[in-house]
Amino acid sequence: MPLLLSSSERAEHMAILCKLYPRSDMRLRAEVLQENTWTAKVVHLAPLAWNVMELRLRPERLYPYRAGQYARIAVPGHPEQWRSYSIATPPTEQGELVFHIRELPGGVFSQWLFQSAQIGDDLQLNGAQGEFFLRQDNERKLLCIAAGTGLAPIEAIIQESLSLGWESPIHLFYGAKKRDDFYHLEELAALSQRYPHLQVTPTLSDTGDTGWTGARRLLPTVASHGQWRDHEVYLCGSPGMIEAAIDLLLSHEVPHEHIHFDAFAPNG
Repeated sequence: MPLLLSSSERAEHMAILCKLYPRSDMRLRAEVLQENTWTAKVVHLAPLAWNVMELRLRPERLYPYRAGQYARIAVPGHPEQWRSYSIATPPTEQGELVFHIRELPGGVFSQWLFQSAQIGDDLQLNGAQGEFFLRQDNERKLLCIAAGTGLAPIEAIIQESLSLGWESPIHLFYGAKKRDDFYHLEELAALSQRYPHLQVTPTLSDTGDTGWTGARRLLPTVASHGQWRDHEVYLCGSPGMIEAAIDLLLSHEVPHEHIHFDAFAPNG
């Protein structure tokens, strides 16, 4: 399971060989340290697509994180349940946190967000997590691959690289199943007009949409656009997409240590 290994462990061709199976019903409990929690107020709610909501929070105090990392948020009314969401913008002077959250059938947090959330509501967060962030020790060309709301941390990473004044080429491939699933296409197009070294390629997997004139299928489109061995690569999407993307990138001789990702499985 390469998704469970660090980049250095993958580079050394390590593997996880053990599996544990419970012999009876069991319950696991994770303790969250109180001193590592923040109270954050909902300050903005806006639909981005038919099933994606932008949630903007203002923490009570400075919330340190790196562009690309994710926050864990307690489910309102269920303080023992936490959900992980990537932060969609780099740190700003205003200190607000932006999330792109997809509605999931039966998802307790997303159902609260879409049906009950109000401006002024308070949420509990714990500290930022994840090894998915912009590597600032080099200005290598960037390859970014995002599927669905995996666009959120990718946008944060791209915005931070632009704010740093980097001029190395950036190619973003952004995949969706159906055309209505896309969001921020106009914003991304405007950004690529402002920064010519940024190229954005949206891809659609719905073969029944005969009116779509752009690229089809995310990873085959990535494969057809050239060799990527000299790029720093950032991936965000489903575990299946991440696994397939890693195989593709290794076939393009991209070193393990140049491939960065956080993969999320939905909580039902």
